[in-house]
Amino acid sequence: MMNDIFDVNNIEFNSNTKTKDEALQFIASFAENAGIVKSAKAYYKGLKKREKEVTTGFKDGIAIPHSKHKTVLKPALMLVKYDHPIEWESMDDKPVHITFALAIPEGKNQEHLKVLSTISRALIDEDFTNSILAASSKEDMYQLVQGKLSDLND
Repeated sequence: MMNDIFDVNNIEFNSNTKTKDEALQFIASFAENAGIVKSAKAYYKGLKKREKEVTTGFKDGIAIPHSKHKTVLKPALMLVKYDHPIEWESMDDKPVHITFALAIPEGKNQEHLKVLSTISRALIDEDFTNSILAASSKEDMYQLVQGKLSDLND
């Protein structure tokens, strides 16, 4: 399943974003431009709504913003690496450098939970986390993430 929702084109490096709100707007626009969602505005609202429930700031500079929404055309995992640390109200109070953003069609609860669980398990591995934080190209990041997610799903 992870191969179906993640590819190298779902990775972006961003040097302009400086706030959590800007990051969520960027993710929503990226998703719309990639054909993952019909409406960046609707997806952004879904991301904001989820963020109000409880922070998606994980730990070690990583956040996992996500939304199940009717605007989502196909399930997707998107990675965005930021040049500037972003205050996110993370569980460990550290700023975010990378987001693993999920877009899941409304009603796909099992798929949503499986993907979220797989990503969370991957991020427990400190070597993996350090490697993706250090990755300097889309291709390197893709290989690291794809390899780790495949290992966890075997």
